[in-house]
Parts: sequence; structure tokens; C-alpha cells
Amino acid sequence: MFAKLSKEKDLTRNVELDNLFITEYMPYAPENFVKVYIVGLTLAYTPENNIDQISVLLGLDKSSIMEAFEYWNEQGIVNVISSDPPEIEYLEVKPLSAQVKKFSKAKYESFNNQLHAMLPHRSFLPSEYNEYYSVMESLHIDIDAMLAIIAYCVRLKGENIGYPYILAVARNLAHEGATNFERVNEKLNELALYESELTAILKALGSKKSPDHNDSRMYVKWTKSLGFTPEVIVQVAKDLKKGGMERLDAKLTKYFENHVFSLEEIKAYNDNRDRMYALTKEINRILGIYIEQLDYTIETYTNKWLSFGFADDTLILIAKYCYAHDMRTLSVMDETVKKFYRQGLLSTASINSFISEAVSIDDEIKHILSLAGVNRNITSWDRDYYRTWTYSWKMPREVIEYAATLAANKGNAVAYINSILASWHEQNVSTVDDAKKCSFGEPKEKQNVVTAKSAEQLNALFAHLEPKEI
Repeated sequence: MFAKLSKEKDLTRNVELDNLFITEYMPYAPENFVKVYIVGLTLAYTPENNIDQISVLLGLDKSSIMEAFEYWNEQGIVNVISSDPPEIEYLEVKPLSAQVKKFSKAKYESFNNQLHAMLPHRSFLPSEYNEYYSVMESLHIDIDAMLAIIAYCVRLKGENIGYPYILAVARNLAHEGATNFERVNEKLNELALYESELTAILKALGSKKSPDHNDSRMYVKWTKSLGFTPEVIVQVAKDLKKGGMERLDAKLTKYFENHVFSLEEIKAYNDNRDRMYALTKEINRILGIYIEQLDYTIETYTNKWLSFGFADDTLILIAKYCYAHDMRTLSVMDETVKKFYRQGLLSTASINSFISEAVSIDDEIKHILSLAGVNRNITSWDRDYYRTWTYSWKMPREVIEYAATLAANKGNAVAYINSILASWHEQNVSTVDDAKKCSFGEPKEKQNVVTAKSAEQLNALFAHLEPKEI
């Protein structure tokens, strides 16, 4: 087993996150480390689990996952029992103040003195010192590099800045390979270059806050890794209007995943996306379905239907037809769309013609039922019977109508008609005169009765489409 619970943790049998983890650990940890912790904790409650499940779910390689667990091991809330094969034990989450370790005072005397000189009005608790020492040792950050990071954060946020923010910056820089003074100074100078661009972005978002380190890191990601120009980023920010840098990051990442980079490409993508949302919402409304998040429906159904060559108005027509014939789910509409596609019925005109034919057949079925003394709505069973009589047995309309008159006042008139017609089919009856010459007794129960193919509420569309399927 890859992950398991400590005895204390197992006693709670609770997959909810500890309040202490949320308030004291999560805000200052790298995003992927938090994801790994939560997914691993969830898997720990399942009998069979392994590191591959986390890798697939989060899209991270195994080394990145183990790096995250080593981080949480340093925080004292997991125990890395083995790295190969990976074996993780989740521990009880304790307050950070209870995680104080002992470090050499002599080793960090210079660090402490310079920290006091930098923040002379601050009082430092042992837990804060401990956090600095722990991060420096676990991530191999030089003392001069950590002091440079602290000075940078103080310039950004002022002397009242909390140490968790400083440590978050230190971790981010360390994961980018900046652990000595030279590399840290180089990275911080690089980030400082983007202040004017970031100010413009924040203004476009309607934010009055000053740019911070995390904003700079995201800007580097957008421009260096994703390849967006500053002009595009500002325009996307203006279009968002709210949601902050996190929402802007999500939007730009989505554009990147869809290979959309220029303003023209983004406009075309958004126009098409708005159209897809409007079309999908209208189809759902017609079918009587409410789905708040439409992305899955668009990916699974709407995109596919449009790729077949159906126009928006044609899909709306099919949705209306499905609703009218009690086929009110997306999966059933999907089957209907595919049946139309296989027959080459893609335009509104061709489908309207098909529907007119189906309505005409329903009118004939209703007439037959009335001759048999049946006054009710047409069902899928009726349509299956009618299809068998006309398409499979090729019975003339007048012969079917004559059989209906003979079934009047019978307990199960449609089954009675079916039994009569089955008998005539065996005797090659093709006219009413031939039918009148034939003798037959009461239909035997269940003999020659064609049952419906499904007890589900299928509709005329399936019955009428079936003969023409490829």
C-alpha cells in the first residue's frame, strides 16, 4: 500500500481536512504540494492505492509528488516511510507552534542579528525563528539568500509582513533553483522589472493593490512559459473585470491549452464559446434539463453534433422533436442525432420532411386504433407493431384496417390485430377479399405477438428511422 493512516489519524476516520492544515499550513505551501497532500489523504482511506493514481489525477510525475511529500514530511504532518517504493503515513496535524525543532544557535547567530537589524521594531517568537531555520535547511537556502528574500518582501509589504508570506516566497524561489545569494538576487531583480506591466494589469482588473511577488511569478509564467504578450494580458484582464489574478491566470491557461494567443484568436474563440454555451443552454431548456456547468455537456455532445455537420437551428429542431416524443435526456437525443447522421439527414428541411412523414404515419396508426375501438395516445409498442405489419410483412393498408374492425371490443385489440395479421401473413393474404375467405380462431396467447424491443419510452423517431439505418 502506498499511503496509510497513523493510529491517531485512523481513529478519526474523517476525510475532511483539519482546520489547522487549512489555517496554518495550506496558505503558505506551493499549490501542487497542497493538491498532493489532499489527494493522497483521500486515497489513504481506500484499501488499494498507489502513487500512479495521484500522478494520473494531478498530471504530475512521481518525482514531483515525492518532492511534495518530502515537504510535508519536513512540516511534520506526514511521514515518508519509504521513497522506493513510495510509502507515506499521514500524521496528526499539530499547531506550528508545537513543531519547534532545536537548531544550533551559533550557526544562525549572524542571521538573527541581521534579521533584528532589518526589522528593529519586531518581536520574534521561537516558532518564527524555527520556520526560517527549517526552510533554509530543508531547501538548502543560504543565509545571505534568505536575508535578501526577507528584505525584498519587506520592501513589498512593509515591516508588518507576516513570516509565512516570506517563507512562501523563499520556497517558490528555491523551487526555481534560486538558493544562493546570486541566483536569488538575479530572480528578484528580474521580477522587479515587471512592476509597471503588473500595475497596468491590476488596474485593468479593477484592483488597487500593489504588485507582489506572486503577481510577478504569474506574469513570468504568462509571458515566458505560455507566450502571451503584455498587450494581450492587459486586454484579457479588462474583459474579465473581476476575479483577480487567479481568475486571469485560469483564463490565460485555458487559452494556452486551446492554442489561442493573439487578440484576434481570442475573440474568435470567445465568440464560438459563447455560441456553444447559448446553443447548449437552449437545447437543455427545450429538453427540460438544468445543468449549471455546461463544459462537460459541450465536450460530450454539442461539439460532436456540430462536427457531424448539423447547424444550430437543426439541433434545436431535433431537441424539440425529442421533447414532443418524450425523449428528454441528452443521451437519447444523442442517439437520435446519430441516426439522422447515418441517414444523411443533416439539414432542417430534410428533417422537417422526415418529421412530416412520421406524423402522417402516427395519424394512420391513430385511425387503425379508432377502428378497433381504442381511444388513447399512441405508444412505442403501437409503432413497433405498425412497422412490423407494413415494413416486415408488407401488409396493405386496407387489410390492416379490416383486421382492426375485427378486433373491435376485444380485450387487447392491438395484440388481436397482430395475431390476425400474422395468420394472414403466413397464408400470403394480400387483399381484403382474400382475408374474408380465411378462417381463424381466437388468437393464442403470446402466439405471433411482436413485442416492443425495449420497455423504455422509445418514440416514433426510432421506429421510423430503424428501416433506413445503414
